[in-house]
Amino acid sequence: MQPELFPTALWETWECMATFIAGDELPEESAGKLWAVLAFVFYGDKVVLADIRHRGMCIPSGKIEPGETLDEAIVREVWEETGAVLRDDRRRLLGCYCLEDAGPAKTKRYCPVFVTEASGFEPIPVGFESLGIFLAAMEDVADLYFFWDDLMAAVFAFAADKRDDWFPVGMSISEFTSETW
Repeated sequence: MQPELFPTALWETWECMATFIAGDELPEESAGKLWAVLAFVFYGDKVVLADIRHRGMCIPSGKIEPGETLDEAIVREVWEETGAVLRDDRRRLLGCYCLEDAGPAKTKRYCPVFVTEASGFEPIPVGFESLGIFLAAMEDVADLYFFWDDLMAAVFAFAADKRDDWFPVGMSISEFTSETW
C-alpha cells in the first residue's frame, strides 16, 4: 500500500488531524515526539481487540512511559489491556500515526504502530482499564471498533496485508516433517 493511500482524518476525540506514515523505521521528525504505541495483535486468524472502559473495542494502545523502549511499551500495553503474551520473533513496526493538534500551535505527536502475534493469554491484570477482550475476524472489526473512518479502514487493511506477508498462518510441510525421515 502506498503512503498516499492513507487519508488524513480529523479525530475529534483527540482534537487533532491524523495521518499514517507507513514504514519499517520511524520518520526522523518523530525524534523526541513519540507519545503512544499501538499494536495490531493477531491470534491465529483473528485480531485481538481490547474492551477499554469509557472507550470501547480497540487495538491495544497506550502512552510510552519515561525510560521505556518501544518494545517494552508494546509488551506492557498489550498485556495490561488484553493479557496477551507476545511472541518475540513476531513483532514488526508497521509505521506510525502522526497526530497534529487542531489548535494554533500545530504540535505534532507520533505513535508507532506494530504488527505482532500472541502466543497465548494470561488473566487481564486487576485494576487496569480493560473490561476484557474480543477475538475478531478482520471483516467484523469495522462494526466492533469504537470509532471508524477511512484512515482506520486503510491502516487495518494495511496491517492485515503485512501480517499475511510477515507472519503467514500455518506452517509449511517442511516445518511439520522432520528431515530425519
